[in-house]
Amino acid sequence: MPIGWTVENPDTTYNWGVGSSVFYNSLPSGAAFFDDDAAGISSLNSSAKLISPIIDLSSVSNPHLSFKYANMIDTEDSTLKVEVFNGTAWVQVFSFAGLAGTWDFDPDTFDEYLESYDQAQNINLTSYANANFKVRFVYDDAGDYSYGVVVDDIIITSGVLGTSDMSSISDEIKVYPNPVKDYLFVKSNLKISKISLIDMSGKQMKTFNGKSDKYDLSDLQNGVYLILIDNGKEVIKKKIIKK
Repeated sequence: MPIGWTVENPDTTYNWGVGSSVFYNSLPSGAAFFDDDAAGISSLNSSAKLISPIIDLSSVSNPHLSFKYANMIDTEDSTLKVEVFNGTAWVQVFSFAGLAGTWDFDPDTFDEYLESYDQAQNINLTSYANANFKVRFVYDDAGDYSYGVVVDDIIITSGVLGTSDMSSISDEIKVYPNPVKDYLFVKSNLKISKISLIDMSGKQMKTFNGKSDKYDLSDLQNGVYLILIDNGKEVIKKKIIKK
């Protein structure tokens, strides 16, 4: 688990994990998952929770939540719910039941694998913002021996800007090298007003104002980070690996 994230499961000892291979499938490195298949055929999991650390949103203007997700089912429509802590209680802000994401089959290995995610974008958190804000992802296998759920690129943005990996603008911005050792380069003909680096627990690690020839990441610890590129119209997010 990234620092500060916790897990709870009232039904069994099995719980969420982070990795790259699960329920007979290859997943993107660093994705969070609940492997219902590994939990076992007799193990029913109705409320397995992945919980963020406290995120102080008390002074954040117009916060929004975005994330990627995929759900692989067997016969019943297992469910992913997202709940936020508003300071006094947990409130549901998202729910999906059934197959999510695009899954494919590798005839050479006989493994299924995740080809692409579905996306939940710009869930408005304004009504729930507080100094003790948290978000949690809740998996319910619907009483079925199912496969499991995957969540990735969880991010909270502020202001009126949207976040999108699917935007055509995202394709116009190149980030390299990846993995990066010391200096990161961002190539784009678009205006760049700010670049931020966020670790996988949601903590902002670095901020660069304006466009630069290169960005010094030499003091960051090794790991997976999200880079947020603000071009004045929207925020484009990309994942990088620091080595």
